[in-house]
Amino acid sequence: MYKVALCEDEEVFSSAQEKICREILEKLNIENNIDLFKTGEDFLAAFSEEQKRYDLILLDIIMEGASGMEVARKIRESDREAVIIFITSSPEYALQGYDVNALHYLVKPLNGSVLERLIMSDYQERFQIETLFVRSGTKDLKVLIKDIICLETVGRKVEITSLNGVMTVAGKLSDFLESHNQFIRCHKGFAVNIANIRELRQTEMIAVNEKKIPVSRTYVKDVRRMFFRRMRNE
Repeated sequence: MYKVALCEDEEVFSSAQEKICREILEKLNIENNIDLFKTGEDFLAAFSEEQKRYDLILLDIIMEGASGMEVARKIRESDREAVIIFITSSPEYALQGYDVNALHYLVKPLNGSVLERLIMSDYQERFQIETLFVRSGTKDLKVLIKDIICLETVGRKVEITSLNGVMTVAGKLSDFLESHNQFIRCHKGFAVNIANIRELRQTEMIAVNEKKIPVSRTYVKDVRRMFFRRMRNE
């Protein structure tokens, strides 16, 4: 069950946001529960007194009474795992989000396509144990995506390096990237699972198995953003 809290004091926005959330979760076939709160105080009462916990919390920043930022700070006193997304009519508070490890800022009216991408990414990363089925030589193999360190183009095939070894399979790197958003391209011929990277240098990364993976100028900005986001989450 994917538990969502939506804290918004304006009825017109609350109704629209709830509708969008329900449509997204239904589209993604995610079993869910959505709780609505009109004030930060209402949310904190349920969060602390009833000890409710949520996977995703959508917070309006500017509300009467406790602001979304104040609510987020209270949440982080006892919960480092819940994903917080601020929804606001004023993006000027964006930098403060680093204090509470906010995932994203969405400006009203809510952009459903952006929220869908964020929910899908979060759900897959935290709640789905995805498996990759591949054929290597004459063998059909099953590999947990969370165990994969990197993918490398080798001729007309893809070499998969995982925590359990290396295998070569038929296919294109671009096909893997289109099918599995856990990987990010870091070089023309390489993509990595950031979760298994322990160190990022100027032109290379060091994986948990000590493998060195090149990073090109074209992709370094995106790689750094994803790497530091993971570090903050941890």
